[in-house]
Amino acid sequence: MSTPSNNSNEYREQGNQAFKQGKFQEAIDRYTDALKILKNLQLTEENRNNLTKCYSNRAQCYINLEQYDDAIEDATRVSPTDQKSLYRRANAFERLGKLKEAISDAQRLMSVTSKGATTDDQTYALLRKLRESAQSKISQQTQVNNQVQQMFETITSKPDQLETALNNLLVVSREAAGAEAIITYDTDLRNLTEFIQRSDRMSVLGTLRILGALAKNSYRRAEIIYTKLGLKLIGRCLAMNDTEIPTNAAILIHNMLMSICDLENRRKVRKPMNVPYNFDQFVIEFINEVFRMLLDLIDDKACSGIGRDCCLDLIVKFVDRANGCNWTSKFIISGLPKVLRVAATVPELPETEKKHYPLTEQTKMHISMALSIVYHDLVSDKEREDFNNECIEFVKALHERDDMQSRVRTISVLSILLQGPFDTGNAILGSQNLVDLMIQMAGSGDPLQERIAVEAIVLSASKKDKAAGILSLGSEILKNLYQSANEQIKVIALVGLSKIASSKGTDSDANLVTEGSCQTLALACCKFLTTSPNFDIRRWAADGLAYLTLDADVKEDLVDNLPAIRSLFSLCQCDDAHVLYSITTIFVNLTNTYDIRKKDKQMEELATYAKQHIPKEHSKDATEFFEERRRKLVDAGIIPVIVQLCKHKSENCREQIARIFLGLCENEKYRGPIVAAGGAKALLPLALDGTPVGKTKAAQALAKIAITTNPENAFPGQRTLELVRPILKLLKMENTALESFEALMALTNLAGVGEHVRKRILKEDGFPNIEQYMYEDHRMLRRAATECMCNLVIQEEVVKLFTGENDRIKLLILLCGEEDDVLVKAALGTLATLSSLQVDLDDFKDVELSDEDRKKLNEYIEDNRIICEKLVNVVSFTEIFKQLCASTDFEIQFRTLYILRNLVKANKDIATRIVASELMDVLFALKETKDVRLTNDKNRKVVSTILQLCLKYGLIQPNKDLAIAEEDEGVDAE
Repeated sequence: MSTPSNNSNEYREQGNQAFKQGKFQEAIDRYTDALKILKNLQLTEENRNNLTKCYSNRAQCYINLEQYDDAIEDATRVSPTDQKSLYRRANAFERLGKLKEAISDAQRLMSVTSKGATTDDQTYALLRKLRESAQSKISQQTQVNNQVQQMFETITSKPDQLETALNNLLVVSREAAGAEAIITYDTDLRNLTEFIQRSDRMSVLGTLRILGALAKNSYRRAEIIYTKLGLKLIGRCLAMNDTEIPTNAAILIHNMLMSICDLENRRKVRKPMNVPYNFDQFVIEFINEVFRMLLDLIDDKACSGIGRDCCLDLIVKFVDRANGCNWTSKFIISGLPKVLRVAATVPELPETEKKHYPLTEQTKMHISMALSIVYHDLVSDKEREDFNNECIEFVKALHERDDMQSRVRTISVLSILLQGPFDTGNAILGSQNLVDLMIQMAGSGDPLQERIAVEAIVLSASKKDKAAGILSLGSEILKNLYQSANEQIKVIALVGLSKIASSKGTDSDANLVTEGSCQTLALACCKFLTTSPNFDIRRWAADGLAYLTLDADVKEDLVDNLPAIRSLFSLCQCDDAHVLYSITTIFVNLTNTYDIRKKDKQMEELATYAKQHIPKEHSKDATEFFEERRRKLVDAGIIPVIVQLCKHKSENCREQIARIFLGLCENEKYRGPIVAAGGAKALLPLALDGTPVGKTKAAQALAKIAITTNPENAFPGQRTLELVRPILKLLKMENTALESFEALMALTNLAGVGEHVRKRILKEDGFPNIEQYMYEDHRMLRRAATECMCNLVIQEEVVKLFTGENDRIKLLILLCGEEDDVLVKAALGTLATLSSLQVDLDDFKDVELSDEDRKKLNEYIEDNRIICEKLVNVVSFTEIFKQLCASTDFEIQFRTLYILRNLVKANKDIATRIVASELMDVLFALKETKDVRLTNDKNRKVVSTILQLCLKYGLIQPNKDLAIAEEDEGVDAE
């Protein structure tokens, strides 16, 4: 009967075995299981010792996974006199750069270590290393301190060197040592406080940049800036009418919020989306003060348009409870009215007694985003009701005045709500009878009212499922407004008509508009795009094409319109996220790289029976058509354009770009030009950061490149190592078989590059992820995984994983019995490498080896013995290898014979088992036969080598009839 104590020992032993195999995360899990049991047991001496072992061993696992904080925590839990734990904690402290703590632990270890013990030498070496590091660090810190002092003195007393000194101080502030030196020298930030209040722009901007670097990734430094400098001076900078100062002030606030709220670490912990982070009182007060400042600036007419945009952007990033500061509920009460007042601003209206809020072209888009984030973060019906009521009351109060200015402001607010929280805007549209108002304004003849009205009509048709409903009231208005002499009204109306026309999506059977009208509208968009010098006009034209290019006829026309394509390319140089998303959407539509829902035959049959409409794909969306469109875009120069677009920060744009890259990489001939244009380098960040879909698409594109292009050429230097992680992320069971297959193929090539890449694959936990696919039912996945393993087993660490108590060798032998010849060759290649002794013993006969080298050599010999014995111990080994020896595929036969040669060469005991088996009959038969259909000279030489080894062991006797002669034994694996 098993006891809890026995169970804990069993878990601990499993952890030890996993540790030896390099499976550190699995070892952590097993030690954790053991600890859960031990914590509930009576604290006897034995249990206390077991607790110490588990914590200490888990600490070492954390060190190997570079999780040093966790290692320190575990090592601290055990007795302060435990030598291993002290040693491991000192190591962890040292790797974190905490040399003072590391030296303290090393000195404590010296005092508890018995004289002459092996740990003593290790401790002396560690202590010596730590002291050298500390001395070096002190020397560097002294040098940095002197530099910081000199720079501050230059800023204060030498105006002609001000810019250089500020830039140098900024460089120093980006390093931890430099940042600490600045905080130490500038007590209470007196100098930086004085610099930020200067009248010259250079001092203010440089100081903000330095403060932003100081606040990054440091709670202590961010807290000092908050308590000593305060938010008032930062808010003053945010409000300035300058292209850079408000942006850098916003970066400073961003870094302070991230550091003081510890959001980077908090976001790594999984939690329900509707549960906010738990902040202490000081942090809550800081958050409240920041948001109150931001909202006051938004509602301050003295604040510049750029500053207002920066404030709104900070609210977008931090207001939610899911990943931010949990301020949505407070925002409804104190922030929503202020933001809506700005939303009601129309700069073209004449100023009355009240001054307008300064706005930029992006302000209203920022407001839409902020309101959308807040609305979608609300978790209860009560909160949504409060939000909607606040918006309804605001619009109602505007609408009641019933003058021209109020009408324009009302529809302006409606437009922003339709762009953001659409459901709120749609509810107001119906409840306040604003449809009639839009129609009235659209026919007023006043260009301002017409433009505001047409924007609202276009936005009310934003959702595909809503667009058809607007047809009954909006299409005629838009057609009339399209005849306007005002170019801006005309192009916005064109976009509205485009949205309505495209609401059928890619369904060629849906006829919401007259046949051919999509092409006519697209032609008009192209005309605006290629002839208008006005950026806004061209932006709206691109927006229209983003909808219209869902139609296959429009795709065919547009891809042949080279001036329009080049105009789209030139628009890509702007920084407007909305414009870039529209353009990337056009390219996604042209290349057919959007998601296509797989047809469900059963559902189609039910729909046919119920006489429901079934979407039908356009004939020009067939493979041959979109392949030709991709070719034309490549010829037009799309590759360097999308490479440049990769630098954009919008996650949605980056996902679209990843889709386009993947579509182009499907054709092997485009992969070379993509690499030449810097596409491989540009794809790496897309695969590591962005939306889940975007990262997967980018990783698959990288895999395709790595399959057909030498990875060392496509990803030179460090990039080859950086490629490993995104490729491995494709090896998830939820991914498609194609994604996993291509990832395995790419990893096969990467593993062949060199030892440094194989080590990175192992470090990223690649071995178990690759191995799991060797058990797959899918033939191609099983084959690809085995081929990848064949390249991985060259690595010494991987060989070790096959020597443990597992069935990995047995699996490979069973794979050798499959009917798939490619799989069999891969499995045989893996076994051939595993069964080969990694060194030639003849090279070491007359060589004097050191004890360490001799120990290493003996390890190689022992590992080789274990693997060879595991091979012959598999029950089906003889039967499977007998069939493989008789294979008419001479490559399979060669690999089989090569493995048998390795087994015989390993030692006499294994050779004896081979001689005693039926395999010997097959070998003699192959040696005797002259039939070229059964074997070739190359394979016959391997047979001769095997028989010569058996003769040498005295296991068989020379026989003239068998003509066992001395032949060339130099047979190597191919």
